[in-house]
Amino acid sequence: MSDLDTELHLHARIFRTGTNWYADLDDELNPQPDAPYWHGSYTTQRAAIDAACARLAAYHLTHRLSHHQLPKATTSA
Repeated sequence: MSDLDTELHLHARIFRTGTNWYADLDDELNPQPDAPYWHGSYTTQRAAIDAACARLAAYHLTHRLSHHQLPKATTSA
């Protein structure tokens, strides 16, 4: 089996509801917000973007071929 057979393609989504900014990571096979790989709530758009980028980078470096979910965010910025 080649790496192409096991690649997982994630994308980040940033959105605002009320006064909070949310970020989540989903895969291309299930892009619905009901079961993201990771999500978090933030007070600024920049913090949400930074958190999503950091999670994508961490996933790429440490879980490249794993389908395990990343832990939920525990802090707000």
